[in-house]
Amino acid sequence: MSFSDRLKKAMKDEGLTQAALAQKSDMAQSMIWKLLSGNAKGTSKILSLAKALNVRAEWLGEGSGPMREEAEIGNDLERMWDRADGICSVQIYEGELNTNTWLTIPSLLKSESLRAYDVKEDTGCSEVPFGTYIVVDSSESPANNDLVYAKVGSKISVYRYLTGGSEDFLSVDDPRIPLIPVTSAEIKGVIVFLLRGLKRHSETGKTK
Repeated sequence: MSFSDRLKKAMKDEGLTQAALAQKSDMAQSMIWKLLSGNAKGTSKILSLAKALNVRAEWLGEGSGPMREEAEIGNDLERMWDRADGICSVQIYEGELNTNTWLTIPSLLKSESLRAYDVKEDTGCSEVPFGTYIVVDSSESPANNDLVYAKVGSKISVYRYLTGGSEDFLSVDDPRIPLIPVTSAEIKGVIVFLLRGLKRHSETGKTK
């Protein structure tokens, strides 16, 4: 099943039109049409689309694993890519340090500006719990409600990007925590893909 086929299936299951999906995912309707027709081979907004369609980003982007979260068996489910095509690898960093390990992701996300990170503490955003691998695109400009990787003070974590009137903000799910002005943060990039419940493998230095 191709990416456009998976997108069509998810839209049909959710009963969403192109216009409704565009509004729900904060994307242009013309881009939704291009993805459905195959004129666009992929998008960096996989997370936004998956959330709007109530499906797993891994399934939508690559066709890996179950369509929805509840179909998984355990949190330690090992994602195994069984095709030689349609995938690429991105280096995993710890801060600015290259760990010499790799994460396998759908090739439609391939970009020279990608970095992967292993989230080792609670972020305050429910989509990115402890133990999640995130893929960050430093060239992507954040839009409203995007998840971003940002440095606030001495802490680097995941935040939700909120567009405001004269100023944009970063937030987490806890409403008791004040909004953080974007001018007080260093945005490392937009999170374009995430994987949960992965196991690290030493063979070939890659995480599968």
